[in-house]
Order: sequence, then structure tokens, then C-alpha cells
Amino acid sequence: MRSVIVNHLDLCVGCNRCIRVCPIEEANVAWAEPNGKVKVRVDNAKCIVCGLCLTACHHDSRHYQDDTEKFFNDLRIGTQISVFAAPAIRTNFHDYGQLLSLLRSMGVKKIYDVSLGADICTWAHIRYIQKNGPKPIISQPCPAIVNYILTHKNELLKHLSPIHSPMLCTAIFMQKYEKVGTKIAALSPCVAKNHEFDATGFVDYNVTFKKIQEYLKRNRISMPMNSSGFDHYEAGLGSLYPMPGGLKECVEHYIGKSLRIDKSEGVGIVYKALDEYAKQPVSKLPAVFDVLNCLEGCNVGTGCGEHADIFEVNSKMDALRQAAIKEDNVAYMDELFKKFDETLRLEDFIRHYTPAPVQAIHVTQQDIDAAWVSLSKFSQAQKVFDCGACGCDTCLEMATKIAKGVNVPKSCPEKVQSDVDKEHAEAKVILDNFLKSSEIVVNETSDIGCMIKGINEKMGEVTDAISSYNQMITDIERISEKVNIISLNASVEAAKAGRYGLAFDVVAKEIRNLAQSSADSAARTKMASQKANSAMETVNKSVRQINEKVHSSNEIIIEISNNTKKLLHEQGG
Repeated sequence: MRSVIVNHLDLCVGCNRCIRVCPIEEANVAWAEPNGKVKVRVDNAKCIVCGLCLTACHHDSRHYQDDTEKFFNDLRIGTQISVFAAPAIRTNFHDYGQLLSLLRSMGVKKIYDVSLGADICTWAHIRYIQKNGPKPIISQPCPAIVNYILTHKNELLKHLSPIHSPMLCTAIFMQKYEKVGTKIAALSPCVAKNHEFDATGFVDYNVTFKKIQEYLKRNRISMPMNSSGFDHYEAGLGSLYPMPGGLKECVEHYIGKSLRIDKSEGVGIVYKALDEYAKQPVSKLPAVFDVLNCLEGCNVGTGCGEHADIFEVNSKMDALRQAAIKEDNVAYMDELFKKFDETLRLEDFIRHYTPAPVQAIHVTQQDIDAAWVSLSKFSQAQKVFDCGACGCDTCLEMATKIAKGVNVPKSCPEKVQSDVDKEHAEAKVILDNFLKSSEIVVNETSDIGCMIKGINEKMGEVTDAISSYNQMITDIERISEKVNIISLNASVEAAKAGRYGLAFDVVAKEIRNLAQSSADSAARTKMASQKANSAMETVNKSVRQINEKVHSSNEIIIEISNNTKKLLHEQGG
């Protein structure tokens, strides 16, 4: 079967709405991308095209494909096409007759009303039951129901009604009895009809109401002023088929309450009802189980666009009902069935099904236990949390899907919240430790500040000492100069004294040597003092820089510490 539902994964946000409404456990596959975002795609091999994900998705990630574009393109190039219109056209177009006129102007050859096919479908069901006895059968106007049985619930195949749907009854009537030799297009409220038409080959195009409306709007095509009707005689109660229980009402109109006919509709109910049906003994089953995929029937089907509210829809349907059951019309409907008996062959409207079972993914208890671990669910209370936010009714269902590989733990909000709480707790421990470390660093930098202050004081004492030392050097230099002058004077006097002054000259020389030695020592000491002053200035500069950096770092650490305390307070720490 061709794929009908289309994914636009770039728009998917992993909200689980599609999973929540889907009746098939494995039809949606979720996974986490490398960036952590969850995406969900449809598995078209297992999808029954119930269409619920189309309306459930609020992010335009899901769309469907039908034959609308092909239909209008083929009309444009002159392809011979006739159409039939589902009864739901009455509630989806304000004046459907204008649409029929537009289609005729585009080249459509014949137009039939599926209401007539629905009458044929009712007639065929009654005649089949009368011929074969009231064995339990499941009605099949709804292709999503048929898809479910053919692919996922083959044990119900023996109960699936062999009578073709109203649309196919119409197509067969057109081809075999009206001799319509063109291609046939269905104006349809249902996206799943693609599969029915492909499987049977009687209809070439599924043209849904929604896509027609979009096509006309996109191409700015206006409706003509005149209205057109159908190319066949009037139908009976068949126009009621789009309503929930439409087949039930039509059958009971002709044969009364002689047969038990149960009904069920809506994705959230009907598939569970079919599962229960499969478990029942035949004695408890109704003669006819009238089932529909869509909760309000085909009038608001999956291929419908903008339509009236359900009360207006029901009002229109009731008007059709009241018109059909008027006394003069009742006689006409009896005549209609007589005409069917005379002109139609029941065998022409019998469908033969080909099951197409899909293999369910098998998992063991060990696989599910591993899934519980991946979900961080260990206690019984955690395993029955059952919030439903992941799209599953129960945590066990979610664990099973994870075990099957069609979902991921990241889709579980409770798991995500648990991971967030765990990360929060770990972050709190890290922040607590950081706060303690920052307090230690603040205290240690404070000690460094005290040490630097002490060094500055000592450096001040050393600087004072060097200043005193420099003063002493200056005094020594002065003394050396004076001693040198004295020695020079002594030498002069010794020279004057001649040989009597020799001893005095020796003393003068010693004094001069002492003066020179003192001068040399003062020079060396002065040089050392200058180097000491330079070194002290370098040390002072380094100490100042260290002090500035320690002070700046201390301020930053204090600010970080205060912010950490504030963060811990906001997080309940």
C-alpha cells in the first residue's frame, strides 16, 4: 500500500500528541537526535491511516497525500474522468451544486451521488444476511477499520462484511450498470480511501474535500453562479451513511429491529471495541457491528477541511432523514429496492480481501526490565506513575515501546524531571563545595594580604636602614677627605723638616693610605647601597603588584561566593 501520511520532521517537536491519539502501538517511532531533541515519524507499513495524527499535530509536522493535483492536471490535459461524491459533500460545501457545475465546466463527464451507492450497500447487506443467515459481520464502509483488520487483527477477517463500501458500490454501479467508461474519481471525506481504491482497482483518484478547497483557493478559482445535480435517479436513505450508525439506521428502516445491530465510532473507542469483539463467543455478538473510525462520522472525516459545527451538521442530516421518511418517499424507497432486485446482482458487490499482516516486534521480560532501568523506574510506585504525558496510557506501555525500539526514555517527562532533579542535586553539591573552597581562598588571600602588609613594614625598616647606611657612607667619605687633607699637610711639613721629618712623613703616608682605603671602601659601599636600593625598589614594585592582584582576585572571589549563596538560596539550598 502506498504511503499516505507524510512527515515533515524539521517541524516535529516531539510533543507526543501523535503517539497519544494513535491506536496502533508501533505505528509511530520516536528517537532522540544527537542534539537531544526527540522526533517522531510514522511507520507507514503499520499505519492504518486513521488520520488522527493529522489533526492532533499542532506543528504542521504531519500531512497527507491524495490524488487532487493529479486529478485536476489530468482534467486539464483532456483525460476522460467521471466522479462520484460522498454524501458528506452536503456538509462540507455551502452549495455543493456549484462545485459540481465547476467540475463539469472543467471537463468532468458524469457525476454520481454515493448516497445511491449507500442504498445499494444497504440492499446488499440485507440480501446477503437473508441469503446466508444472520452471522455476525463487521461493517466496512470505513477503510481505516478494514486496514486495521487486514494488517493487525486478522482473526476478525472472517467477520468483516463481504459487501463493498458505498463508494465502491457506486463505482461498480457506474461501470457495470451505467456503462461509464471513463476513469473514476471520488470526491471524498477520507484520506484512507487511497488504500481501498488501490486494493480494489475500481477508482482512479481519491480527491478529498480539504484538498479541493485548498486547490481552489491556491489557484484563485471562483465557484460559478449556477448549480448542477447528479446524473442518475434519486437515492433513498443512503445520504445518512456519513452519520455515526448510518448503516444501522438504514438497515433498520427496511427490516425493523429484527436484527441486533450494535455501533461504535471514534479512534479512542472503536479499536478497543474491535479487540473486545475478537474475544467474545459468537453467541454474544450482534448480527451487524456498525463501526466508524471518526467520532462524528464521515461528515467530519480526516479528509474534510473547514466544515460547520457538529450541531449544524446534524441539523442538515436530520433534514435529509425527515425528507426521506415522508410517506411518499417511503413508497419510493420500497420501489428502489425492487428495482435493485430486478437489475443488480449481489455477486457484483462482494469484496474478497487479501490480508497483509505486519509482524509485531517481540520483546521479552528481560527487554522490558532493561527499559525500566533506562527510565530510572525501580519501585512499583514509579512503574505505575501512569501520567500519560509520553503518549502512552501506562508506564508499562511506555517501557514496552522502549523495549521495542519505537520510543525513547527522553520522551518520558517524569524521567526528564527526575534527571533534572538529579542534575540539580549534583549541581548543588558542586556549588556547596565551590562555596566552601571560595571561602578558604578568601581566607587565604586575606592572610596573604596580612603577609604583604608585614613585608611592606619590614621593607620600610630596611629602607630606613639603608638610608641610615647611606648617611654613614657620606660621613665616611667626608672623614676620608679630611684625613687625606691632613696627610697632605703632614707630608708638606715633613718635607720642610728634612731628615727630621722622615718619621713624620711615614706617618703622613699611613694616614694618606688610610684615607684612600676609607675612600675606596666608601665607594664600594656606596655602589652596594645603590644596588640594594635598586633591588629594594624592584621588590617594592613586585609587592605592590602582588598586593593589587590579590586584592582584585579577592573581590572577584567574594562576588562569586555571594552569587553562589544567592543561587543556592533560590534553589532551596
